[in-house]
Amino acid sequence: MIFRPAGNTDRLIKKSASIFSLILIFSLISSFSLAQERSKILHIQKINQPPKIDGHLDDGCWQVIQPVSGFIQYDPVNGAPATEETYVWAAYDDNYIYFAFLMKDSQPDKIWAELTPRNEFENNDSIMVMLDTYNDRRTSINFTINPKGVQKNSVETIWKSGARIREDGWSAEMAIPFKSLRFSSAPEQIWGVNFVRYIHRLNETDYWTEVKRDLPKLHQMAELRGLSGIKPGHNLEIFPYAGVRSTRWEDEKDDKLAAGVDVKYGIKPNLYLDVTASPDFSQVESDPFIYQLSPYERYFRENRPFFSEGSQYFRLATERGFDWSTDIMLFYSRRIRDPRFAAKISGKTGGYSFGILGAVNKEEYGSSKFGVFRVTKDLFKNSQIGIYYTGVDEESSTNQNIAADYNFNFKDIYYVRGAHIFSFNSGTDNHHHGIHMFQFNREPDAGLQLTFGFQRIEDNVNLRAGYLNKVDFQSFESMVGYAWRFNRGTIQRISWDLTGTFNQDSYGNKVGDQLELMMFWNFFNRIDFHYGFFTGKSQYQVLSPADELIWNGNFLKNYGAHFDFDWERGGFLKEISIEGSWQKRGIYNEEFTDVLPGAQMTVEGSLSLKPRSNLEFSLGAEWIRQTLDSTGETIFEGLTYEASLHYQITHQLFVSTRLLGETREDQYNFDLLVGYYLGAGNVIQLSFKQSQRKEFLVTERGHSVTLKVSYLFRL
Repeated sequence: MIFRPAGNTDRLIKKSASIFSLILIFSLISSFSLAQERSKILHIQKINQPPKIDGHLDDGCWQVIQPVSGFIQYDPVNGAPATEETYVWAAYDDNYIYFAFLMKDSQPDKIWAELTPRNEFENNDSIMVMLDTYNDRRTSINFTINPKGVQKNSVETIWKSGARIREDGWSAEMAIPFKSLRFSSAPEQIWGVNFVRYIHRLNETDYWTEVKRDLPKLHQMAELRGLSGIKPGHNLEIFPYAGVRSTRWEDEKDDKLAAGVDVKYGIKPNLYLDVTASPDFSQVESDPFIYQLSPYERYFRENRPFFSEGSQYFRLATERGFDWSTDIMLFYSRRIRDPRFAAKISGKTGGYSFGILGAVNKEEYGSSKFGVFRVTKDLFKNSQIGIYYTGVDEESSTNQNIAADYNFNFKDIYYVRGAHIFSFNSGTDNHHHGIHMFQFNREPDAGLQLTFGFQRIEDNVNLRAGYLNKVDFQSFESMVGYAWRFNRGTIQRISWDLTGTFNQDSYGNKVGDQLELMMFWNFFNRIDFHYGFFTGKSQYQVLSPADELIWNGNFLKNYGAHFDFDWERGGFLKEISIEGSWQKRGIYNEEFTDVLPGAQMTVEGSLSLKPRSNLEFSLGAEWIRQTLDSTGETIFEGLTYEASLHYQITHQLFVSTRLLGETREDQYNFDLLVGYYLGAGNVIQLSFKQSQRKEFLVTERGHSVTLKVSYLFRL
């Protein structure tokens, strides 16, 4: 039996942590500095004859406009002049803002560019426009293009572009509709602007303005002046789809027509209403196989566009740069498994950021209703406070959660983040139902690194609209480290950190401790390598007969080592990564009701090949083995694997395949997607999915074929 002290100790711990965090927050407010002046000004001119957006710079407007240049390195030598010269032209008319670029390159044969789907290229030669259309130094929208003319943007929207490789480098043009931007109604506009060039062969990133590593990038932009009399338009987009699906699963057949619609409306500048009815996610890739080796729920990334777009407005402050960032989420959109209807408002206006969402699951998932409300307020130079509400209404019960959180940044490299959450469930007395998190960081690019953190999750918390890794847990963490930055030679950056944690249950009883040493090496040739060692002891949470998590009361030694190697090259051998770990730890039985001393070894690797700029093949696998100390017996061994092939035939036509599987139960998912972009967001796509899964000791197989056509109407 585990002794639990009286509630006074519990209340004292919570009260002390809250008082400490509040005292520290308010004592630091006086240290916040005002934003610095813009370092450069770009005066934009209005034109009567728009350029042809083809990547050539022979249009008349570019001949009479003086370009700007003088880019400055961000990496590898922060503050040094750019190795290659870059020129930028800017203009506008009543409907578009235009940019033209000339990227000089003394070795144009080494320009690296891939022909990929929109938003999918990585580490290519590229040029980016950053626009802070409210000039508030907090929000921006980015537009990027590579030398093959492939677009990438930070917010999914419509714009035109073209690019060409030349004998002296490469050139590009952009035409961004004012309908695709959100800005104030002022007759004279002043925006923040910056331009970012990446040169792959040099692994060099250049900004038009000088951008120091320890300062927020949006505080170091230039100023765009000269825009007047522009309007964003009606801001209404209607995106209906129609399709047919044929499904075969064992002896079951299901053939049906399907139709749905997505609507996006700009309520106010930078504030959107999104509505979806009967959405179809046939193009979304299947989830990977992950072995369940503990009683804790596994986290899966959200890939569905309706939920992933604008997801930053639904995050707690502790999900940004917090050591426990993926353990606690107040809203986990995967809970909405298949919505019949969903609507959300997201965006920013007047210094407030909003995330409001409502959704209803289809009847086969209980017709559960979800409500989410999130608002944050900007403070000082780079700080926010916020409130959060989530609720789930099911047939027999309800769950509601409220939270207050904060993120304060002062003197550029210091951060104070935290959140206080309370969970309320119908049919319970709702005591011991809180989550409290606090963290202080000193995070310079080089120099002394410091962290102190506190996390408390009480045993009656239940975030049914969110994600929670564990309950009845309390942790104190402190870290000290140091980082060195080098501007030349082989090594670009070295850092180490030493972290100590002390863990308790939520009643103050010790359940573990750990000491970990980590080393990080970053090389100029795009090799990243880190490794670490840890030692400690821990109890484990197991499932009780009532399927509740309880501490087992027995301490086991935990120690081990792990490493991670990644090399991004570009070209035929695009990327290779290897990760491995070995640790002495407790090994769960199949029912997660007991833990025995043992060892676990994990090896993971991936390889990406690029035989041509428009063809990519990737292969990855993870192998896990668990053994018991008492007998040496291997009680678990399994391999998960993934293989994918993408062929971008033209800018419009592509074929993509993906195979995911695992060896223990011989399960797999196979996805095939063929798509053709008609332009301006319109697409025809054919998807084929085939699966083999084991359900209740029975192997089941099936497949589905979906043909879908989507068309965008924009007003």
